[in-house]
Amino acid sequence: MQRTTGDENGPIERKVQVTGGSTYTVSIPKTWADSHEIGSGSSVYLYPFDDRLIIAQPNGEKSLRRARINVETAGEESLSGQIGAAYAAGSDEIVVESDTQFSTSERRAASQAITDLVGMEITTETEQELTAKTLLDSAEISLTGTIEQIRGIALSMHENAVDAVVHGEGETRPEHIVSRDDEVDRLFALVSRQFYRILTDIREVNQLKANRRTAFTHFRTARQLERIADHAERIADVADKQTEPPDPEVGAEFETLATDARRVVRTALDGNAGEAMLRRDDVVEQLDDLDRRLYKTENEDVYLYSRVLASVRRTAEYGGNIAEIVTLSEMTESS
Repeated sequence: MQRTTGDENGPIERKVQVTGGSTYTVSIPKTWADSHEIGSGSSVYLYPFDDRLIIAQPNGEKSLRRARINVETAGEESLSGQIGAAYAAGSDEIVVESDTQFSTSERRAASQAITDLVGMEITTETEQELTAKTLLDSAEISLTGTIEQIRGIALSMHENAVDAVVHGEGETRPEHIVSRDDEVDRLFALVSRQFYRILTDIREVNQLKANRRTAFTHFRTARQLERIADHAERIADVADKQTEPPDPEVGAEFETLATDARRVVRTALDGNAGEAMLRRDDVVEQLDDLDRRLYKTENEDVYLYSRVLASVRRTAEYGGNIAEIVTLSEMTESS
């Protein structure tokens, strides 16, 4: 069967034939091959992917992913965000350019944004252009290992932030907790980048040794952990603003409920989804009860304590979200 869609970018249908009794061959139309830069002697890789077979050219022939960002168009305030977005979208090279020349603050903002990205390094720099290239090797990146790093940092931040609220700043300074949130953001950007690259290049699946479904699960899990880190930062902000630590009895309840909320997250990440969701419901119910009791007190920091409880609640709920992600992943794999 020798059919095409008439579109060089569309599918072609070919009949598999036997050659020499031990080899199968599939013919490719010359015009289609020429349009995709495949010729006699070209090497191609065949990748099995679910119900499909995908043909790709060798790694050495793939095109460079380059992003160009104009400072005047982006604006200095949005510059860091656009550089981060280009990185998360899988760019191998990021070029930041100016129509005239960089101001000192623009150059500093661009350089800092690139320095904050895992595996990116500035390679050339002129008055009007700054170029950064990736040093990352997908084969050396472990999405599972990166998730474990984010998990450790986010939950540690959360514990330290609650401790700072309950016992006063002590050795746990809120600004230290905030700085660790930047580290979580860097790691989450790395997970986002590798997930996007897997979506757009089948060769990345082989390099990362993870299929797209697994990568999607890792991405969604990392997103929940990144949000937990954000709420740890909010709790740390309360420690900085409160006039004094809460009453010891209230503080003890804060610690107990925060510990239970983190346990929801750990239980979900360990694969015990059903138990995690039961724990989440129990923690949320206790948090609502404490919030109602605190609302009736006359403590001037009660509005701050309400923010702490809201962030602890969101932590438990994110743990529940992770449990649902794990459950869905397991159901999809077994279907």
